Amino acid sequence: MEALKLTRALKSNTALQTVTQKHGHVRLANYANKSWRINLDRRESGPAMIVASLDGPSTSTRYLQQKQADLFIRPLTQFHMDQNPNKDEEMVVAKLRLVAAAAADRAEMHGVLAEQRDGWNKLLLASLTNITLAALILQALPNKDSNNVVATLLYGFSTALMCGVNKIQPSQLAEEQRMAARLFRQLNTDIHTNLALPPHLRQDKCAESFLAKAYKAVLALDEAYPLPLFPGMLDKFPKIVRPTVWWPQHEQYHQTQNRRPHTDNNTTINGWSAEVEEELRGISETLKTGDIAEYVGLSRKVLGANSILAIAGPLLTGIAGALNLNGAMLSMSMVAGVLGVVGNTLSHAGQVGMVFEMYRNCAGFYHLLDSSISDTLSEADPEERENGELFHWRLALQLGRDPHSPLADSASKFAGKLF
Repeated sequence: MEALKLTRALKSNTALQTVTQKHGHVRLANYANKSWRINLDRRESGPAMIVASLDGPSTSTRYLQQKQADLFIRPLTQFHMDQNPNKDEEMVVAKLRLVAAAAADRAEMHGVLAEQRDGWNKLLLASLTNITLAALILQALPNKDSNNVVATLLYGFSTALMCGVNKIQPSQLAEEQRMAARLFRQLNTDIHTNLALPPHLRQDKCAESFLAKAYKAVLALDEAYPLPLFPGMLDKFPKIVRPTVWWPQHEQYHQTQNRRPHTDNNTTINGWSAEVEEELRGISETLKTGDIAEYVGLSRKVLGANSILAIAGPLLTGIAGALNLNGAMLSMSMVAGVLGVVGNTLSHAGQVGMVFEMYRNCAGFYHLLDSSISDTLSEADPEERENGELFHWRLALQLGRDPHSPLADSASKFAGKLF
């Protein structure tokens, strides 16, 4: 196992042109214009060490042992940090930092828009309430034709404005931008965290692959939560309610989802065993049938209530304006106007659109965890996955569970305890 890790560490440097492995001994040729012999020194305490010595066609073992000046020793996890760093790796790190900077900039922009659109919700709610109340007050004054005309105009304007506000749902717009800002900040943090970790503990051990996923994640977030209001605004009353998806779909999952990992009950490779995989499959099934289904169902209920309120408010104020033209139906007009104000207040002061978006994002959060489990298990080689113990810890913390306890809970039909 140590020799296999050593081989991968050596292959990460493109300056090493030839690598062969035999009985724990790795011989590599033509590195820094010299030939080298690499041995893995297993110690009773402490990490395994790499011992590298100059090699040549006529160099004897005794000579190598005596040539102490040509020897250097490094921990296995630090071998990739050579005195002559790989320029390709430096370029990948530089690009990752650019992606992180872009994510931080996006987070700031979405945060500003979240405050702006929350302000829209408060301002438009107050304006609509005051306009409708002004029409009601004019109706209550001694009956004059001028008052009725002004009240009718106010009802008409209130109806038109209500239709526009209900179409864009400012509270939902604000929640979208808040969620986008949080996710971009999370992406920025993930990039810096992965850069700080040793390569064998990263979620994606291939730097180029992690870079591709990082910039695709930025593009996926841009698509899931667009900055402009028009065009590109998300549908506030979708016909089919699905969990929000803000991450790129990996082709690897669709290509290898039927492959079985090469682990069995008696082996643990990179923190993975058959028992761990079965536990994660159980969690995945619980997420689908429990958490995701629960929040999708709640989203549908809230969307139905919001649809009724979005129609009722403008309809009632429109009826109030029409009835106001007939002096004999003044009281009915006032009742319709009051109900219109109540319906609009329930919709926007109660931020029902925001609640719908929040539930849909909760379903998306659990859907992301399920996709993460599926994508990880679809990788047949446990050595190529994220470390199993770290994956278990990260998943437990995201679910709101104790990392030291089993994730599967047969007594609960839900996997998550966070919300």
